Amino acid sequence: MDLFLQYLANGVVIGSTYVLVAVGLTLIFGILGVVNFAHGEFYMIGGYAGIVAITVLKLPVLPAIAFVLLVAAVVGIAAEAILHKPMKNHDATSSIISSFGLAVALQNAALVVMGPQPQRLNLDVSKIPVLSSLPTDFGPVFLPQQRLLIPLATVLLIAVLYVVLRYTWTGRGLRAMAQHATVARLCGVRVERVAIVTFITGAALAGTAGMLMSSVFFVYPIVGNMIALKAFTVVILGGMGNVAGAAVAGLLLGITESLTSAYISNAMRDIVGFVFVILVLLFRPQGLFGKAVERS
Repeated sequence: MDLFLQYLANGVVIGSTYVLVAVGLTLIFGILGVVNFAHGEFYMIGGYAGIVAITVLKLPVLPAIAFVLLVAAVVGIAAEAILHKPMKNHDATSSIISSFGLAVALQNAALVVMGPQPQRLNLDVSKIPVLSSLPTDFGPVFLPQQRLLIPLATVLLIAVLYVVLRYTWTGRGLRAMAQHATVARLCGVRVERVAIVTFITGAALAGTAGMLMSSVFFVYPIVGNMIALKAFTVVILGGMGNVAGAAVAGLLLGITESLTSAYISNAMRDIVGFVFVILVLLFRPQGLFGKAVERS
């Protein structure tokens, strides 16, 4: 039982990362209809930005997070200008192919700038006042503060996102765009600004996940490939465009992978999620938490 609880906690940590990446991905798809295969590279850039901020620039943690968010904002604006602005009146396959090209370009840029060697962020939690005072032992479960920070940050960011979407004018604009872009424009919503905000939000969530995970796992130029596949798995399981569904599905996928690795085989860890995707597409194509819509 003790080991089961430890594996469960490990799954929550990994699943929290999936939640941050997948929520950004499903926001971009749900609001703008863009299938962004370069979303994993937002995670990779966030990881490298965190390493540069803390290791090279010697910034404290909070300014380092602000630096990562600033980099993510620039990446989000550039991605919107490439994947959405010139493609919004074209077939959806145009933005899909463009996102593949952007992913390859970002991977090669990271290879040139940061090199092929895997790198990891040495995060000194003793310099984070609140986090350093938190316990690492929760009964039989041991969670180092670097890992504990990930679900805590995920809960905080998702709560902030919920409040913004629910109670602010910007959030109402995003939700209006998700329902009907033309009607939203007629009601005064600035569609162009909403598109930029959506990409910035998606890049910021993925970049934050990359920074947090870079203190646990290595970052390298193609690390975003598997992250993007996991994010698409979560989005399909939760229902395309469903933010709450993506949050629940991300945690479920992380826990399932952790238990599969512990009790079956580590080699099966990455396979189980894709098996679930195939089963969901066969028997519930709208996702576990999505609503079925009849095609007119």
